[in-house]
Amino acid sequence: MSVSRKTGKIYYTDDELKAALDNNNALNYAVSRGYNLIRIGNEYHLKEHDSMVFKQDGSWFWNSKGLHGRAIDFIQNYEDKTYPEAICILADTIDRPAPVGPVHTVNVSAEEKPEFILPERAENYRNMFAYLIKERCIGHELVKGLAENHKIYQGITYNKLKIIGYDKGGNAMYSVKERFHDDLKDIPTVRSDINTGETGAPFRNAECIAPAAINELLGSGQIRAFQNLVMVGYDDKGTPRYASMRSMNSTGKAVKVDVTGSNKSFPFVIKGKDGFNTVCVFESPIEAMSYNSLCQITDSKRIDCPMISLGGAAATQALDRYLKWHPEIHNIVVGLNNDSKKFGHEINAGLNGTEKIKNEYGHDYSITIHKPYLDDWNDVLKNYRRNIEGKILGQKHSKYKQTEKTDISI
Repeated sequence: MSVSRKTGKIYYTDDELKAALDNNNALNYAVSRGYNLIRIGNEYHLKEHDSMVFKQDGSWFWNSKGLHGRAIDFIQNYEDKTYPEAICILADTIDRPAPVGPVHTVNVSAEEKPEFILPERAENYRNMFAYLIKERCIGHELVKGLAENHKIYQGITYNKLKIIGYDKGGNAMYSVKERFHDDLKDIPTVRSDINTGETGAPFRNAECIAPAAINELLGSGQIRAFQNLVMVGYDDKGTPRYASMRSMNSTGKAVKVDVTGSNKSFPFVIKGKDGFNTVCVFESPIEAMSYNSLCQITDSKRIDCPMISLGGAAATQALDRYLKWHPEIHNIVVGLNNDSKKFGHEINAGLNGTEKIKNEYGHDYSITIHKPYLDDWNDVLKNYRRNIEGKILGQKHSKYKQTEKTDISI
């Protein structure tokens, strides 16, 4: 840690930044600091704030406040430290020792690692199309194309049930989540051969909730069904490996989570023209869709670029994998969010993620920063459409102030 003689502020060196990024695992950090964690399935919840969840991939999210990230973001947002302080804490150059990687890792055996099973598909996607096109202002043709290519779909989940596979008829099969076993006793079950739903995946015999029992639970109000937007990332063989899921409610707090068992190193991708040498990078699939729609509206040449999302500002492993898949890429456009002050904290995830990409890839790639002038690219898209159409798209958007700025310079 170094301190400026002029300002007295902490600053960090390149070596400290590298050490911090190598040590940027939120679960390891929380364990090393003695936080009270309660294991629920394959996640760890903070005892004092059970909506704060730590995942085994090193990420965390705080559902009640809409915060997420990795260790650096946790230290800033929960411990109220500055970005330089967070770097120095993880680099072991400040007054507290840093966690030392494997020593503090929560070990998970192969049997405990969760399967990746995509949520059940709805019979139709009407809610999803309405949400993305009317609420989010994303272009119809883009939504249609992503749905046809199985990049997005409308999924079904139940609040007290977890999907455990699909039977040979393609029907989704469920069990009760561990923490609700006492609430849902004596539920009728059946034995069924199930797999993850992927073609060629092996079947196993498992005890599942009988479909008729699920209908009875819904009818009695003991469980609720939710319609969600599911956005999928694939490997190079076309097999789903990652999915983020978010609620589509227009009021109340949005729920945004990764599907259990997701591998963040497989990005959500909007395909560009073959051989294009520039990739545009965003925090979430919604932001990638929004930027693509803005390119279409403004006739930007970047419409030809592939666009990927990282699944969070700090999750650069998706970019790393994409660049390995595509050696023709020489330029990276970084369009992470323009964070603002929320919940009494300065949210620096977009800035931190941008700096991380510059440090990790700047020596080998040409980096261009394109920060949205509002909080994120979807806010820019909604504002742009309202301005060029000369009207507000419904009272539900009234919290976004209309601005005369429409030059997004893509």
